[in-house]
Amino acid sequence: MKYLLLFILPLPLMANTFQLSEEELHPESEEVLLKKPEKFQRHESMIYNFNTDLGIKDQRRYTGEDRNRFSIAGHLSGDYEHFNRLLGGEVTYMRRSTRYNQMWWGAQLFQHSTYFTSITQNATASGTPNSEGSFKRGNYEKNKILGVGVGASYRFKLLLDFYPTEDVFENIDVFLNSIQLDESFIEKRYQGYGLTTNYGIHKRSGQNYFYGGKLSYNISSVTRSAIGNENTRDRSLSLGWFSFAFEMGVFY
Repeated sequence: MKYLLLFILPLPLMANTFQLSEEELHPESEEVLLKKPEKFQRHESMIYNFNTDLGIKDQRRYTGEDRNRFSIAGHLSGDYEHFNRLLGGEVTYMRRSTRYNQMWWGAQLFQHSTYFTSITQNATASGTPNSEGSFKRGNYEKNKILGVGVGASYRFKLLLDFYPTEDVFENIDVFLNSIQLDESFIEKRYQGYGLTTNYGIHKRSGQNYFYGGKLSYNISSVTRSAIGNENTRDRSLSLGWFSFAFEMGVFY
């Protein structure tokens, strides 16, 4: 019995030893750099606003507290010799995951104006009179693409391994989209689904604001309503385009 008591009595003391305080579970921004240096250095930074009156940096903020990201972007064609072959705009909202700290979830909306041959090509003629192969679009037939999608983003600092920086971050985004193509040559609307992948580099210009650029690649398959007895294959188009974008936005 004596030995049993000697074994049981220290248990409450040991339990109290392993209990964490609220401050330890949720440290303040000012304490992160001191208490969790490995987390600070790997993916996050302390961002400062510059006080122009005093000529010093002040009001530091830990980027691990970012929860929402809203941005707008302007797109140009990835064909560096003909940037104007695709012009468009994009709005994106992302929300940071509470379970996976570097993952973000959200949605995008974009609209581009482009030429037919910049996103697809004329189809091979088939036996159907009204099939896509019967319509030979020229090089300068304008089209509009509207897309809305949901996806995920991963924020990281790979550049930190080569270039020590506190205010530059990288992002990889993947979105699943619903696509609408308004084709001007036959004046038909095509609808379908597609995929967007982005790689971006952003610089924080202060505690909340950022700007930067990204590379965007899109693929999709769209179909129009049938003319006569067309099958799905004869009225479908495969789309693909690559673009550069300048992006700016805010974290809050």
